[in-house]
Amino acid sequence: MSDPSDPISSDEPDEQGSMAAVLARAQAAVDDLAKGYTTWARADVDRARKALDAALGDPAQRAKHVEELFRVAHDLKGQGASFGYPLVTKIGHSLCALTRDRVLAYEDKHLELAQAHVDAIQLVLTKGIKGDGGKVGAELVAKLEQRVAALVA
Repeated sequence: MSDPSDPISSDEPDEQGSMAAVLARAQAAVDDLAKGYTTWARADVDRARKALDAALGDPAQRAKHVEELFRVAHDLKGQGASFGYPLVTKIGHSLCALTRDRVLAYEDKHLELAQAHVDAIQLVLTKGIKGDGGKVGAELVAKLEQRVAALVA
């Protein structure tokens, strides 16, 4: 039997409600955010494209633009799986690996590979590909990761 004077073991709900109610409210908040995920993730993709365009058009400031691309990739990586898009997280992780090294002299070939990542994320979001993308998703991620490893090694 629980001790009524102990708020942790009490069967009575505290001021904020029972733990189940708190968890239900949290899940509902996540579900509400998930409804809009692809909209704001596509806005991140647009930010990534702008950073890529700026990096291509302004070689003198390329590192600054690649740093912005890294920040966007990091956001996408962190959010995808939370909202049912682990494939976005995996591609974002690969893009982070490509763009995280601030001393790398980014050439057009690096940016072309970054573009392939951004295109892949946009496709996942546009087509609403939830989950890991199956065999095709795994092959895509593996190919991107191989190309990143070859360029940054």
